[in-house]
Amino acid sequence: MIVVESASLDDLADILDLEAHFDTPWSEDSWREELTGGGRLTLVARDCPGGVAGVAAFQLVDEVADLHRIVVAPGHRRLGFARVMLVSGLQWAIGCGARRMMLEVDSANDPAVRLYRGYGFTPVATRRDYYGTGVDALVMERRLEGVDADSVGMWDLEEN
Repeated sequence: MIVVESASLDDLADILDLEAHFDTPWSEDSWREELTGGGRLTLVARDCPGGVAGVAAFQLVDEVADLHRIVVAPGHRRLGFARVMLVSGLQWAIGCGARRMMLEVDSANDPAVRLYRGYGFTPVATRRDYYGTGVDALVMERRLEGVDADSVGMWDLEEN
């Protein structure tokens, strides 16, 4: 079972442990800002025993929601943790009146790109060397105008 809830500063050590599995880890200060900054939603996904298996960070600025990051522990990948956090973040953004959500993803991260496409995100730009020399970011956008928050989890997955 996957449980998703708002993260708190009490989760910071577990979040930093997850970062150790990410190619470009965020600092403690960056995560502290995500957890305490205004207009933000930071979620943790827990498995049955209650351990933190994933984290996602979103921010709302005016009418644009940004997905800053999703990190899932290696042993929990491809089990739905990222999907549940993404859906929760989309529902939050719609509930806050966001008109669109934006994100950047490593253009070579095929599983993540497929996940985002499956939830209606489309590529709008490429940022060359965003994650380092030769590692480009794909900028993706999902329009949220007229979308019912309750229908978000029901969108059909696409294999684009």
